[in-house]
This record gives sequence, structure tokens and C-alpha cells, in this order.
Amino acid sequence: MNTIRNRLRVMHRHLSATAKVYEDLAPTQFWGYKIEIDVRHDEKIVDFVTESLTPNDKMEVFLRQKRMMQELYPSYIITERHN
Repeated sequence: MNTIRNRLRVMHRHLSATAKVYEDLAPTQFWGYKIEIDVRHDEKIVDFVTESLTPNDKMEVFLRQKRMMQELYPSYIITERHN
């Protein structure tokens, strides 16, 4: 029984070391996005500024927000800037 336990400990150490190596090699990525909405009532303009939107985010999030603003302010001009 001790040999099995010892073998499991050795395997655990090897797996832990391997995971650490892969963790160090993996690039850090930012998985978020940002949407800023500025409504200028005096000029009747709605400005959208976005950062790091994926095509899916544009379809799911941005277009929904844009439609909502068009419904709230139908006579306003909507501008967009995507970074």
C-alpha cells in the first residue's frame, strides 16, 4: 500500500510541475470589452465608443444597446467609434 501511495505522490508532483510550466508559457489575454454611451441632449446626438468588441459582442451587445437608444431618442443622431 505504501508503494502505491508513494507512486501517487510522485505522479502528483510531476503533474503539478507540468501544469506550472504550461501556466508560465500561456499568454495573458484580456477577455473584456468596453462600451461608452454619451448622450448630448442640447445637440441631439448619441455617441457610442467601443473597445475590444468581438463580432459576436457587436451582434449581441452593441446592436441591442444601439436599438434601445434609437427607441429612446428617435430624433437624435447616433455616432459610432470602434477601437
